[in-house]
Order: sequence, then C-alpha cells, then structure tokens
Amino acid sequence: MSFLPNPVLPRSIQIQLGLRDPRFRPLSDVKTVLRDLGEFEIDSDHIRELVEQGILVGFNISARRNGDMQDLRILTSSIKHFQETRGKYYTKEWPAIFSEIVQHKKPVLTGLEIRRILICSRGHIINLLDGGHLKALKKSQPGPGGSWTITRESFETFLSNRRQ
Repeated sequence: MSFLPNPVLPRSIQIQLGLRDPRFRPLSDVKTVLRDLGEFEIDSDHIRELVEQGILVGFNISARRNGDMQDLRILTSSIKHFQETRGKYYTKEWPAIFSEIVQHKKPVLTGLEIRRILICSRGHIINLLDGGHLKALKKSQPGPGGSWTITRESFETFLSNRRQ
C-alpha cells in the first residue's frame, strides 16, 4: 500500500498546461535557486555574488533599473552547470543563452510566453510595457488569443540590457 499522494492534476493535463514543459522554465527565481543549491549552504547574498562573478547568469527583470532580489531571475542551465562543475564559470555567449530562453524563431512572443519565462504576473508585463522596456504590436483583450503580442527584438534587448 502506497502512502504517496496522487498528483492534483493528471500528467497529461500537466503537459497540456505546460507545467512539465522545460521550455517554460528557462529562468528560476531566487527561492528556487536556494532550493536547488541547498547542498552548497548558500544564501541570497551569495547568489547575488555568484551572478556578479559570472558563475551564474542572472537578469534583473524589475520595471525599474534597481530592482531587489525578488526581481532577480537566474538562467536555469547556469544553475545546473554550477552543480555539475562545482562552481566553474558559465561560458555560453549571449545568442546561445537567448536561444535557451526563447526556443523559437518567431518575430513575436505573447505576453503569456513572457510571463512564463520571467515567472511574473500580468501586472508586471504591463509595467514593463508602460515603462517602454517591451514593445507591443497588439494590446491584451479579454478572451482566447487576447494576450499581448510583443516583439522578439524588444524582449531580447530588455534581457540583454538587464543581464547582471
């Protein structure tokens, strides 16, 4: 007899919703990094130092330039690299990093795609748009297909400029 709880949603539904799709987890928040790197006994200040040293790849996704730790996102593959190499520098160049983050070549992304990538709220996307950090071709509207349509170029520029 098993005492393990059954998953809340069946696996097929989790896949349909993108919950198990690694394409939607290219970045991690600081809490996830602390969990994943728990064996190294580090804290959030240490994570910031690792980003500043280029050992982890981080992005400040704040609508303001001087965001705090909750606005820091870490490239998930750089976390894995850190674990496997015990702290060697992450040496991938920008085009390869951005290809990991956005795995298609379409000229636009939806607001939902960007929310999943950045692990943020709809309100945060609106703040980035209002602040001129992202460029929208189509505004959000209620109903299916109503997500923002944002240029790939503006999203790439935003992340490139916000790389720590």
